[in-house]
Amino acid sequence: MPITTIHVLEGQYDEQRLSSLSKAVQEALISVLKIPPDDFFQIIHELRRNRFLHTPSFVGMRYSDDFILLEVAFISGRPRETRLALLQELNRRIVAATGISEDDVMIRLSEAPGENFSFGQGLAQRASASQALSKSGDASSAD
Repeated sequence: MPITTIHVLEGQYDEQRLSSLSKAVQEALISVLKIPPDDFFQIIHELRRNRFLHTPSFVGMRYSDDFILLEVAFISGRPRETRLALLQELNRRIVAATGISEDDVMIRLSEAPGENFSFGQGLAQRASASQALSKSGDASSAD
């Protein structure tokens, strides 16, 4: 159940490029987190230049107008190695799908316990998922 928010500069990505970006993100989540294909929740924000503010460079990275800020929220409990692999796979697939620089992909992963998510009806359908993930390391039981 990762919820993905993609922020890009308005006018920088046409529909085809946005579609390729979206697909690359979802494929990385499926590959690394082992989520089912129908576990798909994405929001794409296209922001005006005066609303998408960032430094031109940071910690050795150089950012262009292709800069993407990607936020992925999911249920906590995955091992550190899985989260690090996800960062690598997201960057690799996004760069391949869009033709942008590896520097232009900033990713923020955020985790919360299963009881912090409701998929409808005000119920916490995955309330016990964080504990199950910690014990098994199997993402399919949670997301």
